[in-house]
Amino acid sequence: MGYYVEDTSTWENWQREYRLGLILIIPPEKVLRQIEPLRMKYDPRSFRCYPAHISISDPLCEEVTPELQREIEVSLRGIDPFTLYYDKPSASKEHPGVVYPIRPQEPIDELKRVLHASSAFRGRAYCRRDILAHMTIAEFLSIEESMKVCAELLDSAPTASFLCDRLELIVPNENFQFQRCGTFFLKQPSDDCLI
Repeated sequence: MGYYVEDTSTWENWQREYRLGLILIIPPEKVLRQIEPLRMKYDPRSFRCYPAHISISDPLCEEVTPELQREIEVSLRGIDPFTLYYDKPSASKEHPGVVYPIRPQEPIDELKRVLHASSAFRGRAYCRRDILAHMTIAEFLSIEESMKVCAELLDSAPTASFLCDRLELIVPNENFQFQRCGTFFLKQPSDDCLI
């Protein structure tokens, strides 16, 4: 597929791991309209690179071919859509950043398990397995800055829920800005009719 960058010579070393992209949850537009202004204000660097999201996969090990796309689509067909909730932002005194904790964790863990069993990851153990589900507001901050931003947002940040019924493949362009390149739907009502 034609969305993979071949020349990564201008990228930082850590960025090259992401050349083949990631699969994640991107909230619906109504949620993005609430969260993206916070990201633009508190972490413009991240805002320019990728949309608000909930990480599901490690970086892919294979390009997404039509065959791999079909494999992933079939594996996700057994997972029912589910509702995710985000409440108050939080920050840690051990790690920099301000995030919305996402709940429930169990369906996120199931998505990770199913995805990482696909050939997109060549059977590698995935290193983000134990990271709790979250949606980042700002990550390129010091711990002190993170605590300050979190305190500012505690009473004013929006809270909501949304239906997760799909995952998105995002792939970086030559400027390391991620673009949506594919959608993988979870179980649809019409799937029950498939034989």
